[in-house]
Amino acid sequence: MKKLSIISVAILLAATSLSSCRKFLDKAPLDTPSEQTYWTTTDQAKYWVNNLYNSLGGVEESIYDAYSDNAYGRAGSGANNIANGAFETIDSRVSAEWSYNYIRLALQFFDNVGRVPNMPDAQLKELSGQVRFILAYRYYKMITFFRDVPLLPKVLSVEEADLGKSTKAEVLAYILEQLNTAITELPVSWPAADNGRVTKGAALALKARVLLYNEKWTEAAATAKEIMDANNYQLHPNFNELFIAAFNNRTKEVILAKQYAETANTHDINLRYAPVAINGQALILPTNELQASFEMKDGLPITESPLYNVTQPFQNRDPRYYVTFLYHGQTLNGTPINLTGSEYNFAFTYIYYRKYIADFKDRVRPSFVNWTLFRYAEVLLNYAEAKNEDTGPDATVYDALDLIRKRAGMPVVDRAKYSSQATLRNFIRNERRVELAGEGLRYFDIIRWRIAEQVLNINLKSMDLSLWADGPKDANGQPVFKQRNVQVRIFNPARHYVWPIPQTAIDRSELLEQHPEWR
Repeated sequence: MKKLSIISVAILLAATSLSSCRKFLDKAPLDTPSEQTYWTTTDQAKYWVNNLYNSLGGVEESIYDAYSDNAYGRAGSGANNIANGAFETIDSRVSAEWSYNYIRLALQFFDNVGRVPNMPDAQLKELSGQVRFILAYRYYKMITFFRDVPLLPKVLSVEEADLGKSTKAEVLAYILEQLNTAITELPVSWPAADNGRVTKGAALALKARVLLYNEKWTEAAATAKEIMDANNYQLHPNFNELFIAAFNNRTKEVILAKQYAETANTHDINLRYAPVAINGQALILPTNELQASFEMKDGLPITESPLYNVTQPFQNRDPRYYVTFLYHGQTLNGTPINLTGSEYNFAFTYIYYRKYIADFKDRVRPSFVNWTLFRYAEVLLNYAEAKNEDTGPDATVYDALDLIRKRAGMPVVDRAKYSSQATLRNFIRNERRVELAGEGLRYFDIIRWRIAEQVLNINLKSMDLSLWADGPKDANGQPVFKQRNVQVRIFNPARHYVWPIPQTAIDRSELLEQHPEWR
């Protein structure tokens, strides 16, 4: 994606000149020299929009799994502070998510693009649609973490830049307004040279997710169904190929992905997910609870299936298990995974993510597999959940779930067993957890479902592999992999369902007030 990976010197200068801050918005003066000399060509407008793509999430969003019951973040990025309830208003992760920089730059686009001479209307619409999507995306992230946040109506002067909070409902209405307009402006697809640009389908996918996260069940189901009926996307036949670099931009399942390239833009997912012994750092490790949520290949939970045997815990599992996880005795591109010896000290849960690192090899750290932001499987899951919550089970809900399960090599949904709204709800939630494991979405699910106090208030332990027949033994014939304590987690429902506004933002403002939960 050459056009999105290259940012001109002009845009760097413009963005840098606008980076000084006065109020909580990090708002900069608008009378800088670059404001007077920029916006003279269509290419400059395109460069400005290209720069906005840096605001979309990438592999750094893998840390979100470590905030949830899916994973343990053993070091770095403040993941432990979030997961164990120790974060406060000065936490670096909280401050990192509170960002108006790209919102301001997006609004500046609309303030200035009219100065570009002779821009074709079609190109203006395409650029505007991309900017509206990014505005909506940034505000979606803000309200998902912080609930009520300031809503910028326009580019503000320094004197105007101190704002109080708008309600979540007000910001949500703005997000949907931007997305509805973007959907009319964006193309269905782009030429290959523009891989990674936002499409109509991506705007619809974000809209469906936003509506789902905010319990707008009817609208969420209808939006997901619009994507399904358009028939522009489909499940990729092979689940594992979605997460390897050889299939970057080569599948109809991926709706939008953060673009990476071997020679220009690599990332560190291998450090996050891969074992230390093969030059990773194992910073994010799946939990026992996550692996236990994967059914057996007969479609039954491990607590019900006759196929489950504690002496062979890794056999006969949902085929997605072997795409998602690495464990002792497997190989990764010819390298054996041996968790004994020094690796034992880093294998806190005795299991690693395999997803996104399946093509890691040659002990080279950088990776360039694209990070998926939206894919068709999530759209199907969004539809199933929203439709079930709206009207209860029907054939369309089962059919959407069956598409995902059959692609994985799993039995279809048992209609008799999951015949009520409540039982199907639990099934959908688990299917979502399994299908999207390691993709950074679980934390937001347990928050919006209001189950975080149930699944996070635990003494997190490793897998119990003491009875594993194929597990390593010490000199006395005793199992090496004895269950061990990993982390004590605390989730306070009176406080932790919303993140605090960073103290730095409060200190810079006269009008911005802290959430009641954090005063």
